[in-house]
Amino acid sequence: MKTIDYARMKREHPKQKAALTRAMKAFTASGGVDNSAVVKACREAVRVWDEIGCWPDDWSRWQIALSDTLPWHADMDLRDL
Repeated sequence: MKTIDYARMKREHPKQKAALTRAMKAFTASGGVDNSAVVKACREAVRVWDEIGCWPDDWSRWQIALSDTLPWHADMDLRDL
């Protein structure tokens, strides 16, 4: 069983939230056309969470941001990134 790196999560989580906020602002600035920054922020967050050994309690913030930037008929799960 992998040990959870709580200290790293405490350092990384605020940076990840800021990156997601910037990505959502970039999406809005593009007129809702280019979601690549949001996908990148989500993909990077999931990668780090997996390395740390746990996902934060507010992981759904990233799922909601990802879902909000996709077309109405599309869906993507964070676990698939």
